[in-house]
Amino acid sequence: MADDNNVKQTVVDAVKAIKNGPRAMRMYMDMCAKCGTCASVCPVYHGRSEKRYNPAERTDIIRRIYRKHCTLSGKVLGKLAGAEDFDPTDVGKWQKTFYECTGCRRCAMYCPFGIDHSVITRKGRAILDQIGRTPQTMQKVVQISLETGNTDGANAAAFRAAVEFLEEEMHDEHGIDIKIPVDVQGAEYFYVPPSGDVLVNPEATMGLAKVFHVLGMTDRWTMSSKCFDGANYGLFTGNDKDMKDDNQVYVEETKQLGAKVLLMGECGHAYRIMKMMMEKAGWWGKLPFEITNCMQWTAEQIKNDRLEFDTSRNPQPVTYHDPCNFGRSCGITEEPRTILLASCADFREMHPNRGENWCCGGGGGLSAMDDILQFRMEISGKKKLEQIRETGAKYVATACSNCKRQLTQLMEYHHEEIEVGGVHDMLSRAILINGKAAERQDYT
Repeated sequence: MADDNNVKQTVVDAVKAIKNGPRAMRMYMDMCAKCGTCASVCPVYHGRSEKRYNPAERTDIIRRIYRKHCTLSGKVLGKLAGAEDFDPTDVGKWQKTFYECTGCRRCAMYCPFGIDHSVITRKGRAILDQIGRTPQTMQKVVQISLETGNTDGANAAAFRAAVEFLEEEMHDEHGIDIKIPVDVQGAEYFYVPPSGDVLVNPEATMGLAKVFHVLGMTDRWTMSSKCFDGANYGLFTGNDKDMKDDNQVYVEETKQLGAKVLLMGECGHAYRIMKMMMEKAGWWGKLPFEITNCMQWTAEQIKNDRLEFDTSRNPQPVTYHDPCNFGRSCGITEEPRTILLASCADFREMHPNRGENWCCGGGGGLSAMDDILQFRMEISGKKKLEQIRETGAKYVATACSNCKRQLTQLMEYHHEEIEVGGVHDMLSRAILINGKAAERQDYT
């Protein structure tokens, strides 16, 4: 790690760069009225109403330095103008504070000026990354992903073994062969889930495989033994280079396979990076393939009456948690509900929902940080726990590996007998293949 003088210069230079950066960021530095609206809708502040958890207070950490170095009033009046220089002894405070924001962007929906405090949080994390102070638990996940291509640290052999196991499971369920193609050159669809949906909670991938099978399209899709994890933690650490490098791997693999559609799995931040950031910003120029999400694709098949279900296979009350990246950042809210309403007997909404839904408490990569488990369970996840309890649901479906991990731990921590899983998990249990649903009886 750099010495104090170098750290200070790096931090100040990074903050000063805001002045020549995106207009929205500059606006965020100037327009906050400290009205408190952001705090009133923040899951962290709801969990514990302390000043340090107020989004505007967190943003002020950077705003004070910006005023000191980038505004005339700050240079002349100093603290009287809300300006303050960076103190290298505050690095520990930064490290803690900027990783107490889930990056859910709920504040931006309600702020009268549209200030998105998650953008400032990411800037703070980016600066921490520049000076080598990304929290170790987060950095470990990033390092594993960069070294192996996935956050689980699995190699191609482990992936293939997992796929074979899933095919055996589906054979046991339906008595027929249902394949998960791997490394098929020229396949129309290239499916990229989070690695957890293959190695840890694979029912979502099994569900999608069943959809392709029912449609007679098994030969038209593939996965890759080299690229099977859409998770991209560069978004969470603020490291744009890591984020783009990770993203480019999947762009190149899609081209190499000759796929026409990059079909992203149940991973909100992965889809957001691919569709809303990479494609719209044109990081790699005009792409020779389409980008969509598996829930959008499956919902379309349901709307076209191409799939049938036995909802009695999912009799328990089911609710849906809108992942922040899908709901608020990408507007994917109706498609998962189309799937759940078709495959479940008793679907119940949380309120509020869709774009206004409360974060699970583990967003922004926090769900990977077990060293802050108590914070996630008792503070940032408090509101979500309240929401789930109010529905009376016994199953929480969601479309994000980070949300699944956070919610599973949240239920266990608070001794709730509520199952957590994916959207295609529910589909997998109820979809009819040759007129029959899966033979397994242990789902309820």
